[in-house]
Amino acid sequence: MITRKALGLGACLSLLSLGISAHQVDVEGDVEASGDGYVSTGGMVLKTGLGGCLQTGTRNDDNAINACEGIEDEVAEAAPEAEVAAAPEPPAKPAGKIDTRQFSEQALFDTDSAQLNGAGQAAMDSMFGALAEYKGITGIMVTGHTDDRGSDEYNQALSERRAQSVAGAISARYPDARIEVKGMGEGSPVASNDTAEGRQLNRRVDVEVTATRMIFN
Repeated sequence: MITRKALGLGACLSLLSLGISAHQVDVEGDVEASGDGYVSTGGMVLKTGLGGCLQTGTRNDDNAINACEGIEDEVAEAAPEAEVAAAPEPPAKPAGKIDTRQFSEQALFDTDSAQLNGAGQAAMDSMFGALAEYKGITGIMVTGHTDDRGSDEYNQALSERRAQSVAGAISARYPDARIEVKGMGEGSPVASNDTAEGRQLNRRVDVEVTATRMIFN
């Protein structure tokens, strides 16, 4: 009995003489050793059977390892990035809208003629004056017509010549414009062919022009 007590006391004294104590904070995973406050091997802190870091007698607050003490490491806040000067905003452009308009005129002709008469030329000049305010022409349709005197074949050819005559006048003003030309012969009258006045209205070319322009507020 005395011998056993002496051996147990000697083991305790040997432990104290090495300055080693067992800290009982449970630590998960391996902890990298730093300083001489903890017993280490292979660069890692040794743990007790209860999962705590094994301290030496030289352990103090300066060489304590947070993970072994149950203290979470403070994450340093990232320094705020220097603000980049914003590029100056470009000056605002005036708001605009597209104005679209369709111009329609009837160019008139004399009997058996593909040349514009005075009324027909005046109608064309009126349309050209209105179009002068518009920069973009998006469509031009020119359709020729006749009264019912003459054969169907002759009137069809005459209506096409009348349409070509007007298309040429438009092309001289707007050389880059695309023009669709067709003849309808006597098939689409706008008045009765029983009177001279009605026949005059039927000897015509219908012109439809769609044009656009930008309007700023």
